[in-house]
Amino acid sequence: MKKRAFVVEREIRIQAPRENVFRLLSSREGQALWMPFTILEPRVGGGVQIRFVPESGGQRIVFGKISAYDPPSRIAFTWDFEDDPLDALTEVTIDLISEEEATLVRLTHAGFVDEEEHGKHAEGWEYWLERLKALAEGKDPGNDRSIEALRQFDERER
Repeated sequence: MKKRAFVVEREIRIQAPRENVFRLLSSREGQALWMPFTILEPRVGGGVQIRFVPESGGQRIVFGKISAYDPPSRIAFTWDFEDDPLDALTEVTIDLISEEEATLVRLTHAGFVDEEEHGKHAEGWEYWLERLKALAEGKDPGNDRSIEALRQFDERER
């Protein structure tokens, strides 16, 4: 019996040029301002790593590989958890569409076979895309527990 697949689909309009938004998506430095990326190698086959610090403590590490890289319109990467793998390979695709002086960001996270994980990721992407929007529009996205933990770790390593 084939398992049902769930897909997260989100769109957000950002009042910023597509090239500026893509820079925030395609470099570790840009990504680390709005989402806790620790590795981002901007090329097809390049690595991706994200470290989340849940409220319950510890960390959840996401890893993957860049599967599409087409500046400034698309970036895609596989997504799974290091210590608690999902039951299927999932893939995040982010498309950027120019709309005069704005950018439509269309995110698709496909391949979920577990409805609960699908729901958690749907909520998570709402949060992270709002942070991206704020930053791209020159606003303060606010503090984030995972990003603060990474900054503290980086400072200790220096």
